[in-house]
Amino acid sequence: MKKFLTTALLVVGFQVAGIADIHSPPASEQTMLRKLYRGLSNIVYGSTELPNYWSRNVRSAGAVEGASYGALMGAHRTLWRFGYGVWEVVTFFEPAYKRSYKPPYQSVDFMPQSGYEEFPPQLGFLGQTSYTRTQVH
Repeated sequence: MKKFLTTALLVVGFQVAGIADIHSPPASEQTMLRKLYRGLSNIVYGSTELPNYWSRNVRSAGAVEGASYGALMGAHRTLWRFGYGVWEVVTFFEPAYKRSYKPPYQSVDFMPQSGYEEFPPQLGFLGQTSYTRTQVH
């Protein structure tokens, strides 16, 4: 009897450990509604690529490059965002890109210079530090 209980507890223990080890797949957060919202935000807010890319080039390379190359690349990125947005809204009901709902464009993590973030960039000042109060003695 002890041998049976020990074996049964071991089997149940391994089954519980096996079930607890199952994780959600990497694409589980990419759903049909997220694809629809991403497409709508690319259509509505995709134009923020122009001032964002322009100001980024002004800061990194100067006013001449920002006014010429930055403005042209910002307009290019705006048009691509709009096109991706229309495509994602039209095909939101089916997993079109690699049989998933992931965005069809190259990620910023993969290609930092020419990749796209999942949603359009925000305009304005975004601080990277938390607001704290320190006293200077």
